[in-house]
Amino acid sequence: MTEINISYEAQALLAAMERRYACKRFDPKKKIPEQDLRLILEAGRLAPSSFGLEHWHFFVSRSQKTLDRFYDACFAQENIRTAAALISIAVRTASSYHPESDFVRSRSERFPGGYAVFIDEYRGYWDFLVKSGTIESWARAQGYIAATHMMTMAASLGIDSCAIEGYNEEAVLSILELPRSDWRISLLLPLGYRDEPVREKIRMPLDNLFTEKDL
Repeated sequence: MTEINISYEAQALLAAMERRYACKRFDPKKKIPEQDLRLILEAGRLAPSSFGLEHWHFFVSRSQKTLDRFYDACFAQENIRTAAALISIAVRTASSYHPESDFVRSRSERFPGGYAVFIDEYRGYWDFLVKSGTIESWARAQGYIAATHMMTMAASLGIDSCAIEGYNEEAVLSILELPRSDWRISLLLPLGYRDEPVREKIRMPLDNLFTEKDL
C-alpha cells in the first residue's frame, strides 16, 4: 500500500484487517471472554443492511456437543469442531420481506415517518426483487456484511475467525431448530485462537484492483 498519513484509528482498523485470515484450526482449550464475544456481536448489530431491515439473527453455539453436530453438518471442517464459539447467521425467507409483512412493518416503524413513509420507497425495490428472482440472495448478502464487521472486530481483539459457506443447510437448520419455511443460513462464523502457523496474506496490489471511471 502507498505510504500515506493516516490517523491512529485508521491504522488500528487496517492492522485488524491485515491480521485477519481464514483460520483452519483453533486451540480448543482457549475460550473467548464474554465481553469480547459481546463486542463481536455488537459489531454485527451495527452493520449496515439494505433498507435498514437487519435481515439477520445471530445464533451463538459454544458447547462441544453442539459444535460436533455442526462439524458433521459442515463436511468435517476442523475449525468448526475446535472453535471457542460458532456464530450462525440466519436470515428470514422471502415472505418476510413482503411490503405488507409483519416483519417489514415492525422494522420500518422505527424510522422517521414510520411505515407510511418507508413503504413508498421500499415497494418499488420489492417489485424489482420479485421480478429478478433475487429476494433470498439479497437477504443472504446482508448476512455477509454483518460477518465482515464481526470478523474485523474479532481480529482487533486478537481473535481469529473463518467465514464458512460449506455446510448442509438442512442439517444446520435442524441443529438450530429453525423451520425452513421461515429461515435460511447466510454464513457460519467460527471464532477462537489460532492453533496453526500464521499464513501470509496474499492480495493483489491496490493499483491492479481499481480503475478511475468517469463520463
